[in-house]
Amino acid sequence: MTETTAHRNKNHIPISVAMATCNGEKFIGRQIDSILSQTLQPAEIIVCDDASTDSTFRILKQYEEKSLIKLYSNEKRLGVVGNFKKAVSLTAPDHFIALSDQDDIWLPEKLKHAAQQLLKFDSSIHPCIVYSDMMMIDEEEKQINHSFLNELGLDKYEHSFNTLLYANFVAGCTVLMNVKMRELFTTIPNSRSFNHDTWIALIAFSMGKVNKLSAPSILYRKHGQNVSLANHRKKSRLLKVVDHLKSAFIQNKFLDDQLVLAKEFYRHFKDDLSDDNKKIIQQFLRQEKSSSLKRKIAFELAFRDKWIKRF
Repeated sequence: MTETTAHRNKNHIPISVAMATCNGEKFIGRQIDSILSQTLQPAEIIVCDDASTDSTFRILKQYEEKSLIKLYSNEKRLGVVGNFKKAVSLTAPDHFIALSDQDDIWLPEKLKHAAQQLLKFDSSIHPCIVYSDMMMIDEEEKQINHSFLNELGLDKYEHSFNTLLYANFVAGCTVLMNVKMRELFTTIPNSRSFNHDTWIALIAFSMGKVNKLSAPSILYRKHGQNVSLANHRKKSRLLKVVDHLKSAFIQNKFLDDQLVLAKEFYRHFKDDLSDDNKKIIQQFLRQEKSSSLKRKIAFELAFRDKWIKRF
Protein backbone atom coordinates (compact mmCIF):
# COMPACT_ATOMS: atom_id res chain seq x y z
CA MET A 1 0.00 0.00 0.00
CA THR A 2 1.29 3.43 -0.89
CA GLU A 3 0.93 6.08 1.77
CA THR A 4 -0.33 9.28 0.20
CA THR A 5 0.21 12.79 1.49
CA ALA A 6 -3.41 12.71 2.69
CA HIS A 7 -2.38 10.27 5.41
CA ARG A 8 -0.14 12.92 6.96
CA ASN A 9 -2.42 15.87 6.42
CA LYS A 10 -3.25 17.70 9.65
CA ASN A 11 -6.91 17.04 8.93
CA HIS A 12 -6.47 13.28 8.75
CA ILE A 13 -5.12 10.53 11.00
CA PRO A 14 -3.84 7.29 9.42
CA ILE A 15 -6.08 4.26 9.78
CA SER A 16 -5.02 0.73 10.66
CA VAL A 17 -7.37 -2.15 9.90
CA ALA A 18 -7.28 -4.93 12.52
CA MET A 19 -8.71 -8.16 11.10
CA ALA A 20 -9.25 -11.45 12.94
CA THR A 21 -9.58 -14.62 10.87
CA CYS A 22 -10.25 -18.30 11.50
CA ASN A 23 -11.33 -20.81 8.86
CA GLY A 24 -12.74 -18.15 6.59
CA GLU A 25 -11.53 -19.44 3.23
CA LYS A 26 -14.88 -19.01 1.47
CA PHE A 27 -15.18 -15.22 1.81
CA ILE A 28 -11.84 -13.86 3.07
CA GLY A 29 -10.59 -12.79 -0.37
CA ARG A 30 -13.75 -10.81 -1.11
CA GLN A 31 -13.47 -9.02 2.22
CA ILE A 32 -9.82 -8.04 1.80
CA ASP A 33 -10.47 -6.85 -1.75
CA SER A 34 -13.24 -4.57 -0.47
CA ILE A 35 -10.83 -3.06 2.06
CA LEU A 36 -8.20 -2.53 -0.62
CA SER A 37 -10.85 -0.77 -2.73
CA GLN A 38 -11.64 1.90 -0.13
CA THR A 39 -11.71 5.47 -1.38
CA LEU A 40 -9.69 6.32 1.74
CA GLN A 41 -6.94 3.72 1.86
CA PRO A 42 -5.80 2.39 5.25
CA ALA A 43 -2.14 2.85 6.17
CA GLU A 44 -1.91 -0.83 7.10
CA ILE A 45 -4.00 -3.99 7.29
CA ILE A 46 -3.06 -6.21 10.22
CA VAL A 47 -4.41 -9.76 9.93
CA CYS A 48 -4.17 -12.27 12.79
CA ASP A 49 -5.14 -15.80 11.82
CA ASP A 50 -6.31 -17.96 14.70
CA ALA A 51 -4.81 -21.31 13.73
CA SER A 52 -7.02 -21.91 10.69
CA THR A 53 -7.24 -25.51 9.50
CA ASP A 54 -8.60 -24.71 6.03
CA SER A 55 -6.92 -22.70 3.26
CA THR A 56 -7.44 -19.31 4.92
CA PHE A 57 -3.79 -18.85 5.83
CA ARG A 58 -2.62 -19.82 2.34
CA ILE A 59 -4.98 -17.25 0.81
CA LEU A 60 -3.78 -14.60 3.25
CA LYS A 61 -0.17 -15.45 2.47
CA GLN A 62 -0.77 -14.51 -1.15
CA TYR A 63 -1.87 -11.02 -0.09
CA GLU A 64 1.13 -10.73 2.24
CA GLU A 65 3.53 -11.66 -0.54
CA LYS A 66 2.18 -8.68 -2.50
CA SER A 67 2.79 -6.44 0.55
CA LEU A 68 -0.94 -5.76 0.81
CA ILE A 69 -1.33 -6.98 4.40
CA LYS A 70 0.79 -7.75 7.46
CA LEU A 71 0.04 -11.34 8.43
CA TYR A 72 0.44 -13.02 11.81
CA SER A 73 -0.45 -16.58 12.79
CA ASN A 74 -1.38 -17.95 16.20
CA GLU A 75 0.11 -21.33 17.05
CA LYS A 76 -2.71 -21.92 19.53
CA ARG A 77 -6.26 -20.65 19.25
CA LEU A 78 -6.88 -17.42 21.14
CA GLY A 79 -10.59 -17.20 20.40
CA VAL A 80 -12.35 -14.23 18.84
CA VAL A 81 -11.69 -11.73 21.65
CA GLY A 82 -8.08 -12.78 22.17
CA ASN A 83 -7.38 -12.70 18.46
CA PHE A 84 -8.85 -9.21 18.06
CA LYS A 85 -6.88 -7.98 21.08
CA LYS A 86 -3.70 -9.28 19.48
CA ALA A 87 -4.51 -7.70 16.11
CA VAL A 88 -5.24 -4.32 17.70
CA SER A 89 -2.04 -4.48 19.77
CA LEU A 90 -0.01 -4.90 16.57
CA THR A 91 -1.37 -1.74 14.93
CA ALA A 92 0.52 1.55 14.92
CA PRO A 93 -0.11 3.26 18.29
CA ASP A 94 -1.02 6.65 16.81
CA HIS A 95 -3.56 5.45 14.23
CA PHE A 96 -7.33 5.25 14.20
CA ILE A 97 -8.34 1.57 14.27
CA ALA A 98 -11.01 -0.08 12.11
CA LEU A 99 -12.06 -3.59 13.17
CA SER A 100 -12.75 -6.14 10.47
CA ASP A 101 -14.41 -9.53 10.39
CA GLN A 102 -13.50 -12.04 7.70
CA ASP A 103 -16.73 -12.52 5.75
CA ASP A 104 -18.28 -9.09 5.19
CA ILE A 105 -17.93 -6.64 2.30
CA TRP A 106 -17.01 -3.04 3.03
CA LEU A 107 -18.77 -0.40 0.98
CA PRO A 108 -16.21 1.80 -0.84
CA GLU A 109 -16.57 4.88 1.36
CA LYS A 110 -16.79 3.14 4.74
CA LEU A 111 -13.46 4.43 6.03
CA LYS A 112 -13.86 7.86 4.49
CA HIS A 113 -17.24 8.54 6.09
CA ALA A 114 -16.22 7.10 9.46
CA ALA A 115 -12.96 9.05 9.55
CA GLN A 116 -14.71 12.31 8.65
CA GLN A 117 -17.07 11.89 11.59
CA LEU A 118 -14.45 10.68 14.08
CA LEU A 119 -12.19 13.64 13.32
CA LYS A 120 -15.00 15.98 14.37
CA PHE A 121 -14.88 14.83 18.00
CA ASP A 122 -11.62 12.89 18.37
CA SER A 123 -10.10 13.36 21.81
CA SER A 124 -6.84 12.45 23.51
CA ILE A 125 -8.76 12.11 26.77
CA HIS A 126 -12.02 10.41 25.78
CA PRO A 127 -12.42 7.03 24.06
CA CYS A 128 -14.35 7.69 20.84
CA ILE A 129 -16.02 5.49 18.25
CA VAL A 130 -18.03 5.82 15.07
CA TYR A 131 -20.32 2.91 14.18
CA SER A 132 -23.00 2.21 11.61
CA ASP A 133 -25.77 -0.08 10.53
CA MET A 134 -25.16 -2.87 8.01
CA MET A 135 -27.04 -4.13 4.98
CA MET A 136 -27.71 -7.87 5.20
CA ILE A 137 -26.87 -10.15 2.28
CA ASP A 138 -26.86 -13.90 1.73
CA GLU A 139 -23.98 -16.08 0.53
CA GLU A 140 -24.64 -15.04 -3.09
CA GLU A 141 -24.56 -11.35 -2.07
CA LYS A 142 -28.30 -10.84 -2.59
CA GLN A 143 -29.93 -8.37 -0.21
CA ILE A 144 -31.93 -9.85 2.67
CA ASN A 145 -32.64 -6.68 4.61
CA HIS A 146 -31.53 -3.08 4.09
CA SER A 147 -30.74 -2.91 7.81
CA PHE A 148 -29.14 -5.31 10.28
CA LEU A 149 -30.52 -3.25 13.16
CA ASN A 150 -33.99 -3.53 11.66
CA GLU A 151 -33.62 -7.28 11.26
CA LEU A 152 -32.97 -7.66 14.99
CA GLY A 153 -35.35 -4.94 16.16
CA LEU A 154 -32.52 -2.71 17.38
CA ASP A 155 -33.63 0.33 15.39
CA LYS A 156 -36.84 0.94 17.33
CA TYR A 157 -35.33 2.80 20.28
CA GLU A 158 -32.73 5.41 21.15
CA HIS A 159 -29.17 4.19 21.45
CA SER A 160 -27.80 5.19 24.84
CA PHE A 161 -25.83 3.79 27.76
CA ASN A 162 -29.08 2.83 29.44
CA THR A 163 -30.47 0.85 26.51
CA LEU A 164 -27.06 -0.63 25.69
CA LEU A 165 -27.05 -2.45 29.03
CA TYR A 166 -30.07 -4.45 27.85
CA ALA A 167 -28.88 -5.32 24.32
CA ASN A 168 -25.83 -4.49 22.26
CA PHE A 169 -26.53 -2.56 19.06
CA VAL A 170 -22.93 -1.80 18.06
CA ALA A 171 -21.40 -4.26 15.58
CA GLY A 172 -17.64 -4.25 16.07
CA CYS A 173 -17.00 -4.73 12.37
CA THR A 174 -18.51 -1.29 11.69
CA VAL A 175 -16.43 0.51 14.32
CA LEU A 176 -13.68 3.06 13.79
CA MET A 177 -12.01 3.94 17.10
CA ASN A 178 -9.59 6.60 18.24
CA VAL A 179 -6.22 6.19 19.98
CA LYS A 180 -7.69 6.40 23.48
CA MET A 181 -10.13 3.57 22.74
CA ARG A 182 -7.22 1.56 21.35
CA GLU A 183 -5.54 1.85 24.75
CA LEU A 184 -8.67 0.60 26.53
CA PHE A 185 -9.17 -2.30 24.10
CA THR A 186 -6.80 -4.36 26.26
CA THR A 187 -9.29 -4.24 29.15
CA ILE A 188 -11.70 -6.62 27.41
CA PRO A 189 -11.89 -9.78 29.58
CA ASN A 190 -10.54 -12.97 28.05
CA SER A 191 -13.76 -14.86 28.50
CA ARG A 192 -16.23 -16.49 26.15
CA SER A 193 -18.95 -14.80 28.17
CA PHE A 194 -17.96 -11.41 26.75
CA ASN A 195 -17.35 -9.99 23.31
CA HIS A 196 -15.32 -7.03 22.16
CA ASP A 197 -18.28 -5.34 20.46
CA THR A 198 -20.30 -4.78 23.62
CA TRP A 199 -17.32 -3.96 25.82
CA ILE A 200 -16.03 -1.09 23.67
CA ALA A 201 -19.61 0.13 23.16
CA LEU A 202 -20.08 0.30 26.95
CA ILE A 203 -16.83 2.24 27.28
CA ALA A 204 -17.76 4.71 24.57
CA PHE A 205 -21.34 5.32 25.71
CA SER A 206 -20.44 5.66 29.40
CA MET A 207 -17.07 7.45 29.35
CA GLY A 208 -16.46 8.65 25.82
CA LYS A 209 -18.01 10.04 22.67
CA VAL A 210 -20.06 8.24 20.03
CA ASN A 211 -21.43 8.93 16.57
CA LYS A 212 -23.61 6.68 14.41
CA LEU A 213 -23.38 7.05 10.65
CA SER A 214 -26.70 7.69 8.93
CA ALA A 215 -26.26 4.91 6.34
CA PRO A 216 -24.93 1.33 6.39
CA SER A 217 -21.20 1.02 5.73
CA ILE A 218 -20.96 -2.75 5.37
CA LEU A 219 -22.65 -5.63 3.58
CA TYR A 220 -23.10 -8.16 6.37
CA ARG A 221 -23.12 -11.68 5.03
CA LYS A 222 -25.61 -14.04 6.68
CA HIS A 223 -24.53 -17.67 6.43
CA GLY A 224 -24.34 -20.85 8.45
CA GLN A 225 -21.14 -19.85 10.23
CA ASN A 226 -22.51 -16.62 11.75
CA VAL A 227 -22.74 -17.54 15.43
CA SER A 228 -25.16 -14.74 16.27
CA LEU A 229 -27.43 -15.46 13.32
CA ALA A 230 -27.09 -19.20 12.83
CA ASN A 231 -30.59 -19.80 14.14
CA HIS A 232 -32.05 -16.42 13.28
CA ARG A 233 -34.97 -16.04 10.93
CA LYS A 234 -36.97 -13.07 9.78
CA LYS A 235 -39.93 -12.64 12.12
CA SER A 236 -43.15 -10.75 11.89
CA ARG A 237 -43.97 -8.09 14.46
CA LEU A 238 -46.36 -10.51 16.15
CA LEU A 239 -43.70 -13.21 16.52
CA LYS A 240 -41.27 -10.66 17.92
CA VAL A 241 -43.81 -9.66 20.55
CA VAL A 242 -44.48 -13.31 21.42
CA ASP A 243 -40.76 -14.02 21.85
CA HIS A 244 -40.42 -10.83 23.88
CA LEU A 245 -43.06 -12.03 26.33
CA LYS A 246 -41.73 -15.57 26.45
CA SER A 247 -38.40 -14.25 27.66
CA ALA A 248 -40.13 -12.70 30.67
CA PHE A 249 -42.75 -15.26 31.61
CA ILE A 250 -41.40 -18.63 30.48
CA GLN A 251 -37.62 -18.46 30.28
CA ASN A 252 -35.67 -17.83 33.47
CA LYS A 253 -32.60 -16.37 31.79
CA PHE A 254 -33.84 -12.95 30.75
CA LEU A 255 -30.85 -10.53 31.00
CA ASP A 256 -28.54 -13.13 32.59
CA ASP A 257 -25.72 -12.57 30.09
CA GLN A 258 -26.14 -8.80 30.16
CA LEU A 259 -25.95 -8.74 33.95
CA VAL A 260 -22.74 -10.79 34.00
CA LEU A 261 -21.16 -8.38 31.52
CA ALA A 262 -22.40 -5.25 33.31
CA LYS A 263 -21.13 -6.54 36.66
CA GLU A 264 -17.64 -7.09 35.27
CA PHE A 265 -17.68 -3.75 33.46
CA TYR A 266 -18.71 -1.94 36.65
CA ARG A 267 -16.01 -3.72 38.66
CA HIS A 268 -13.38 -2.59 36.16
CA PHE A 269 -14.49 1.00 35.54
CA LYS A 270 -16.43 1.97 38.69
CA ASP A 271 -14.02 4.78 39.57
CA ASP A 272 -14.09 6.22 36.04
CA LEU A 273 -17.85 6.52 35.61
CA SER A 274 -19.81 9.72 36.15
CA ASP A 275 -22.27 9.79 39.04
CA ASP A 276 -25.19 9.60 36.60
CA ASN A 277 -23.82 6.54 34.81
CA LYS A 278 -22.95 4.90 38.12
CA LYS A 279 -26.60 5.23 39.10
CA ILE A 280 -27.74 3.78 35.76
CA ILE A 281 -25.55 0.68 36.00
CA GLN A 282 -26.19 0.22 39.74
CA GLN A 283 -29.91 0.27 39.08
CA PHE A 284 -29.45 -2.27 36.30
CA LEU A 285 -27.36 -4.56 38.53
CA ARG A 286 -30.05 -4.58 41.23
CA GLN A 287 -31.94 -6.95 38.94
CA GLU A 288 -29.34 -9.68 39.43
CA LYS A 289 -31.44 -11.48 42.05
CA SER A 290 -34.81 -10.51 40.61
CA SER A 291 -37.20 -12.86 38.85
CA SER A 292 -37.59 -12.71 35.09
CA LEU A 293 -40.94 -10.97 35.54
CA LYS A 294 -39.40 -8.21 37.67
CA ARG A 295 -36.59 -7.87 35.15
CA LYS A 296 -39.17 -7.51 32.42
CA ILE A 297 -40.87 -4.70 34.32
CA ALA A 298 -37.52 -2.96 34.83
CA PHE A 299 -36.84 -3.36 31.11
CA GLU A 300 -40.14 -1.69 30.23
CA LEU A 301 -39.43 1.18 32.61
CA ALA A 302 -35.93 1.70 31.24
CA PHE A 303 -37.22 1.87 27.67
CA ARG A 304 -40.42 3.78 28.45
CA ASP A 305 -39.24 7.07 26.94
CA LYS A 306 -36.76 5.57 24.50
CA TRP A 307 -38.98 4.00 21.84
CA ILE A 308 -38.80 5.57 18.38
CA LYS A 309 -41.64 3.41 17.14
CA ARG A 310 -43.48 0.70 18.96
CA PHE A 311 -44.32 -2.84 17.87
